[in-house]
Amino acid sequence: MAEKSKMSGFKSVPSGEDKCIWMEAGVIDYKLCNYYYNCHECPFDKAMKQTTEKNAAARVQGQEPSGKKANIIAWQDKMKRRPGLQRECRHTLTGRTSFRLCPYEYECSTCEFDQMLEDSWQLQIPAHITDISQVDGYALPVGHFFHMGHAWARVEHGGRIRIGLDDFAMKVFGPMDSLDLPLMGEEVKFSEVGLAFKRGSKEAQALSPLTGVVAAVNYQATKKPTVIKEQPYNEGWLMVLDPTEMKKDLKNLLYGQESADWIQGEHQKLVEMVSAVGMTYADGGTIDDVVGNMPDLSWDKLTQEFLRI
Repeated sequence: MAEKSKMSGFKSVPSGEDKCIWMEAGVIDYKLCNYYYNCHECPFDKAMKQTTEKNAAARVQGQEPSGKKANIIAWQDKMKRRPGLQRECRHTLTGRTSFRLCPYEYECSTCEFDQMLEDSWQLQIPAHITDISQVDGYALPVGHFFHMGHAWARVEHGGRIRIGLDDFAMKVFGPMDSLDLPLMGEEVKFSEVGLAFKRGSKEAQALSPLTGVVAAVNYQATKKPTVIKEQPYNEGWLMVLDPTEMKKDLKNLLYGQESADWIQGEHQKLVEMVSAVGMTYADGGTIDDVVGNMPDLSWDKLTQEFLRI
């Protein structure tokens, strides 16, 4: 998950933004991606394709295109001009996967790997969860499994697992400043580090609740990580897995009433930790943004106690 360069010529790419595929390929000098690389829905991509088709048609008829857009060619054709070892897969260019060369001359429709990633876009819109109860002031949705490191897991259509961090964790650590998720196709393992996040200069890691291969990640959450605190069980989901040991892993997670009992116990631990640094807690009230409101409470102690790191 290497950080990409944020400079292009004399114009910098703002932090948290990504280059358009047409810019990555070198067809245009500067254009940011506004559609999380969902090119099929992007009006700019459609307009560029129309221009390249118009230019190509003119050349077939023996005419040389004119005007400001005369030199525009398809980004795929631009990539084909590179030496073989520089012809990265388009998903490498856009940061969705680790380094991979294109073996299909950018005929993506013939590539099984490309189709697998394109299918992941169908997973970007989760079911809207409304059946959510409250336990000691923490949202706890019905039908979810919970890892003791405060990750939740939801079984969805086709046996895939959607994963996120629970409301308790978000009330402890508050809004994130940045988020580091695994790439598509990477494997994560039960109770091993599956993601990381930062707040200010502090960084924490969270454990994966299941073993599996990453089928989708929430790109919007990486751009706006505050949504994870605002809607941890809906738009704030983090990744979708194709599980490889689902039956065994789910048996090791908390579900139903045991989840509620566990949250009550975690709440009591937190109350004691808050009291130990001289803060008072009004019975019946809620504790929110512990890190932001209680700087004397150790970040490392919080991660060890509640994220089990």
